[in-house]
Amino acid sequence: MTTYESKPVAKWNTRDFQAYLKAEHERIYGVPYVPFRGYQAEAGMLGRWVGTKRKPGVYGPELTKRFIDLCFAEYKPSLEYPGLSFGFMQTFMGRNLQRAASGLAAEQQRAERNEGVDNTWF
Repeated sequence: MTTYESKPVAKWNTRDFQAYLKAEHERIYGVPYVPFRGYQAEAGMLGRWVGTKRKPGVYGPELTKRFIDLCFAEYKPSLEYPGLSFGFMQTFMGRNLQRAASGLAAEQQRAERNEGVDNTWF
C-alpha cells in the first residue's frame, strides 16, 4: 500500500490528504485529529478541492496542500479549540487560499524561467 509519503503531491488523493492532515495535526498540536462532520463528509470536501477519479478538483493537490500548510502554520490552538480540521480551514481560514495560490504561481513562474538553464557550473 502506498502512502502520501511515497508519492509526489500532484498524485495525492483524498485518503492521502486525510492521512496527512491526521499526521501533521498530531505532530504539531499533540492531540488527535477530528475531521469536520466525520471522515466521509471531509472526504467529500477534499474531493471537491483536489479531484476524484471521475471529476477534476477545483484547486488541485498542490494548491490544496499549500493551503493546508499555511493554515497549520497560522493557527494558534486554545483550550476551547486545541486543533483544527479541513472543514474549519475551509470555513474560517479561506483567506489563505489566495496566499497559497499566489505563492504557487510565483513558484511555477520561477521554474519556467529557469527551465533550460545549465546549472553545471553553479
